[in-house]
Amino acid sequence: MNSLKLLLLDCSPRRENSTSRHFTQHLLPALSARLGRDIQITRRNLGVEPLEAISAEYADSLVMPAAAAKERFGDALALSDELIEELDQADILWISTPVYNFTVPGVLKNWIDLVVRRDVTFTTTETGKVGLLRDRPTFVAVTSGGAMFREPALQPDFFRPYLTAVLGVIGIEDITYVPATGLAFADEPLSVVQTKAAQWLREDQAVSGV
Repeated sequence: MNSLKLLLLDCSPRRENSTSRHFTQHLLPALSARLGRDIQITRRNLGVEPLEAISAEYADSLVMPAAAAKERFGDALALSDELIEELDQADILWISTPVYNFTVPGVLKNWIDLVVRRDVTFTTTETGKVGLLRDRPTFVAVTSGGAMFREPALQPDFFRPYLTAVLGVIGIEDITYVPATGLAFADEPLSVVQTKAAQWLREDQAVSGV
């Protein structure tokens, strides 16, 4: 049986103390075991090796038809093309990320800005935007210091609504959020995320569409 291709976006700038990376390290092997298949991982260390923000040339290309933009701004679009190809080849998308100021880190936003491209990953119709990429299981292992993602909410959550909406634009709708929050109040946050990982795995959530 062929291995599954997984694109891992690691968004933490921290090294050995990264709670989101620690969370993912406990979850991924269990995912592979549950699926009964090897997982081939392509890793983008966005937090440690951040992508550059979009350039003026890239921004200009977004208001042009795709073919004309490619002809005029081919060099400026090269990184975007590479990132989109990585995503398109992946059977599973895994995002390992902290929450910063109620939403996604800037390094993840840069990746989003480079893969959400008109007439390449989505098209605009009279009834709205339609994704051009196939859907695939997407897991978001997300950690935060604050008490987010709970009822009653203690602080705003712009993270999940935004990420769900923007991935939906390009066709990705099968999204599972696996949170570990309130870590600022924990004496040993790495131990907390390990416990949260074990708790999620015990719930035996179904992995659909793989």
